[in-house]
Amino acid sequence: METMTAPPPDGIEVHENVPLARHTYLRLGGPARYFAIPEDVAQLDRLLGWARGEALSVRVLGGGSNLLVADEGVDALVVSLRRAAGSYRFEGDRVSAGAAVMLPALSRAAAGRGLGGLEFAIGIPGAVGGALNSNAGIGDGRAIGDLVESVDVLGGRGRMTIPRGQLLFTYRRSSLRGAGVMVLGATLRLHPRPREEIEAELRELLAHRQATQPTAGPNAGSVFTNPRGDYAGRLIEAAGCKGLAVGEARVSELHANFFVHDGGASVAEMVALMAEVQRRVLDHSGVRLQPEIEWWGDGPLPEVFAEPEPDLPDEPDEPGTANGERAVF
Repeated sequence: METMTAPPPDGIEVHENVPLARHTYLRLGGPARYFAIPEDVAQLDRLLGWARGEALSVRVLGGGSNLLVADEGVDALVVSLRRAAGSYRFEGDRVSAGAAVMLPALSRAAAGRGLGGLEFAIGIPGAVGGALNSNAGIGDGRAIGDLVESVDVLGGRGRMTIPRGQLLFTYRRSSLRGAGVMVLGATLRLHPRPREEIEAELRELLAHRQATQPTAGPNAGSVFTNPRGDYAGRLIEAAGCKGLAVGEARVSELHANFFVHDGGASVAEMVALMAEVQRRVLDHSGVRLQPEIEWWGDGPLPEVFAEPEPDLPDEPDEPGTANGERAVF
């Protein structure tokens, strides 16, 4: 690992060899070579300029859910946006939310204003930026892409606002991922709804989550996406994988699409468990499950994370999109 050739921009603290396990829901993973929390977008822009000069790759850390970091860590600048993009503002039936705003907090804030649309997000332990990249949602089909009016990004041409018509949202995917831009936030359009109805639905959703998903120990949420017309959890259970363990990593007995550990697992064990579950489901049902978890690492991509040849999305398009539509930003 080479040392930096130029100091970080004045006024921005850049820390070295910061363990990322403490920043992820799985509580696993090695260190980031550099780690920074810019105070605002201006600092972020300067920080990215410094990273380009140092030939550093940049990774954005959101809420830390749905993320698995290699045991060896990442040779990169990891940026947290919790200060630069950690606030939200309501105007009428719209909310402008920064990328680092946590979805449950935003859902509750909307409920307090009698605005519906974000009820589904109450149990999703992620931030707005990651949710936009992956079109986060729940099993009944509701997803954040349905609400997007525009998305703010930082790219090669500076800060831009991308209207909804130039974005593609499908099942657990969006055209923002891999587009070479950093998501700063979005404007979401909600709708008036009686507050008591919203709060009743929030209680129902949280009770269902508590009854059907592990919430006490480290886990990253859903490990695999649902294939077309089925559920990953059902396929994993049907393949006899509930309770399956590799070392200290194991498939939850409560929900088969959640993998857990008690604090002693390694990332290698978690990856091996994912691969074994993927293999058993393929042998049992002929379906190759695709990870919903994102992988951060510098070495070869683990085979379990390899994507199949491009095909139609796993699920039908979300409302307002069409197969073959392309982002034009």
